[in-house]
Amino acid sequence: MEKKYVLVRVKKGLAHGLLGKYYEISLKKPPEKQFLKRNLRATRIDPQINFVWWDKPAPEVPAEFFAVEWSGYLVVKKAGLYRFYILTDDGAKLWINDKLIIDAWKDQAPTVYHSDVLALSAGYHKIELRFYNKFVFGEIMLGWIRPDGIAEIIPSENYAIPLDNKIVIKGLPDNCKVELWSGGKLLEAIVKGKKAELNAKIISKPIDGYFKIYDSSGALLLESPVIRDIWGGDVFQVGEE
Repeated sequence: MEKKYVLVRVKKGLAHGLLGKYYEISLKKPPEKQFLKRNLRATRIDPQINFVWWDKPAPEVPAEFFAVEWSGYLVVKKAGLYRFYILTDDGAKLWINDKLIIDAWKDQAPTVYHSDVLALSAGYHKIELRFYNKFVFGEIMLGWIRPDGIAEIIPSENYAIPLDNKIVIKGLPDNCKVELWSGGKLLEAIVKGKKAELNAKIISKPIDGYFKIYDSSGALLLESPVIRDIWGGDVFQVGEE
């Protein structure tokens, strides 16, 4: 009897939050020149940007003379006109879709800044926020004014970041081939050590797609149904029905 296989996602790669990279800086160079790998002290996913620091932002990061770079995607659920605002001490810059919309890059007491109104479509939009703090006490907050007029700290559910840059398929014999399709073939990998690792760096946003799996002779073992929101960090398991 011919074996039938099923593909199940056992871990989802989409996390709600932004990737925060925390750097130690000094007075010897401008803050914008110090977002360097050698100055990196901590990396984590922050659910929201709403911080007041009287002490270290992380155990590895000093309480003064530090900078943070947050990056990921803004998830807009309803198209419309949005306005962004930050409260910062000291400096901050905000980009949406690689466009600088708030430039507050200077030493200062806590100060509020607003962007111009932006028309955003529903879906995923690239976001980056940079911040620096020189002395003890730092504050950074990021909010928006929604199309319905409500102003709020941007909720965690409106941020997204992939947990990894690869998609893993487990439970297959070595030398099988795994393909990911979405409007055409996007990725493929050969199974080694009972798993296939697909390089997902080119998938900048979650996609709807499906998998084709072939044995070592080229025979099709499995074509999955369409799966929603496939992204880096997803882990799938193949088993027999």
